[in-house]
Amino acid sequence: MKKIMLFVLALCLCFTAFGAAFAETAATEAPSAEKPAAEMTAEELSQAAEEAIAAEDYGKALKCFQKAADLGNAEAFYNLGAMYHHALGVEQDDVKAFEYFQKAADLGDATALNNLGFMYEEGVVVEQDYAKALEYYQQAADLNDAYGCASLGDLYRRGKEVDQDLVKAAEYFQKALELGADAPEILQAVDELAAALYEDGKAAMDAGDYGKAMEYCRLAADFGYSEAIKEIGNLYCYGLGVEPDDDKAFAYYQQAADLGNIHAVNNLGNCYLEGRGVEKIEVEAVKYYRTAAEQGVAAAQNNLGYAYLNGKGVSRDYGEAVKYYTLAADQGFAAAQNMLGRCYEYGLGVEQDYSKAFGYYQEAAGQGNSDAQHSMGLFYLNGTGVEQNDEEALKYIRMAAEQGNPEALTSLGYCYSEGKGVTTDYGEAMKYFQLAAEQGSASAQYNIGYSYRYGEGVEQDYGKAVEYFMLAAEQGFPAAIFCVGDCYYLGEGVEKDLAKAAEWYQKSLDSGYKADKEDEEHLKAVLGDEYQQK
Repeated sequence: MKKIMLFVLALCLCFTAFGAAFAETAATEAPSAEKPAAEMTAEELSQAAEEAIAAEDYGKALKCFQKAADLGNAEAFYNLGAMYHHALGVEQDDVKAFEYFQKAADLGDATALNNLGFMYEEGVVVEQDYAKALEYYQQAADLNDAYGCASLGDLYRRGKEVDQDLVKAAEYFQKALELGADAPEILQAVDELAAALYEDGKAAMDAGDYGKAMEYCRLAADFGYSEAIKEIGNLYCYGLGVEPDDDKAFAYYQQAADLGNIHAVNNLGNCYLEGRGVEKIEVEAVKYYRTAAEQGVAAAQNNLGYAYLNGKGVSRDYGEAVKYYTLAADQGFAAAQNMLGRCYEYGLGVEQDYSKAFGYYQEAAGQGNSDAQHSMGLFYLNGTGVEQNDEEALKYIRMAAEQGNPEALTSLGYCYSEGKGVTTDYGEAMKYFQLAAEQGSASAQYNIGYSYRYGEGVEQDYGKAVEYFMLAAEQGFPAAIFCVGDCYYLGEGVEKDLAKAAEWYQKSLDSGYKADKEDEEHLKAVLGDEYQQK
């Protein structure tokens, strides 16, 4: 930031102040134009000087200010310094300017104190001395000088010969604004400070220091920095360092959006989609997504893809889903690249193409997307679109599992249970199944049930087997639904009950379960002709 008060704005500001003071004086006791200078008060002399400056009679102004200064008027000393700096009626002389500023400062003139701080900071006719600059700025700020506060804040913002302290900088800039500082240089510095506070807040968030993240984002938000306001919304939305509060999250997103933050507009869409802090209205969610997507927000384009893929707020349209996923993927948005992989893998809105699916998974996996890493692992495990390779499968599945991806944890357990790329180890398999099941993975719950049913890695326990099969079945997992029926048919962990077995068997078929030869024998035995008709 260019120095704030300096001398560029000094005359204008100081003379404006004189004008205001003398307007009040004139209303009650306007001095006679013929009144001798020797009989004038310091205030009257200063008014005469201002009138002379307006008429560009700098010689007369200089004499009037000098006489006012001889009467001990601090502002007259200040303006004499300003005239010498700007060479108004005199030769430019910063040495004299400094002397007059010093005299004004000794009389408590805050603007002069601020300018002395600048001269010491920049080394103007004095040896550069940041300690003295800080001292003078502090004195000006203590006198509630708006520009002294801003100068002090800027010193702390830049960390020039003082320890950088963005919190102190924010305190002084906030005070400067409250006192009416509005010079473009100040407003620019405030913007730069707000951006720095936000970046430090984001860094704290990335480091898991959510308390500091909130503190710095709030400071930036106080200056109207929309990214920080949006980030506070995120902290409340996800309960990071604070109690989750959907109402507050929505309010902050709305505030940021009102300031033109297009990413906050996308977040408002999420709130409407999920009914967080506002009534759930999927159509409204799509409206917000579309607004943000049209301005190129990749996350919003991805969300529109999701809406079309799943018929949320719009009619299901796989072609439109692919269109928006592609827009986001072209911007390098990993989640969209992963979903394009899914579309190509299953032929949703595009012709099924395992090679393209693998390519998109690879792009997303390269950015650390755990779902894509898991999908790559499964492609290698099953030889889908690539040559089958258990070692490569294990590598990618483990990558995803290390990020806590529940389906990848389940697949890693499967690798250990089946010896895929690793030595068979039922104990390790059960460990990973348990980690995934704790996150609610139905496939992991099914595999734990299977392990207890057949005693793989644990002592055989039909009761526990039924317990985990039931957990997975409640989530609609077809194999688990079948196994619940099987347990009722065989009386494993539950009392044998053919009626219940028939009920669960039928549910498994309705959910799309594909029976093998042994399963078919059980189905025929219980469902009889009804199964034959299927």
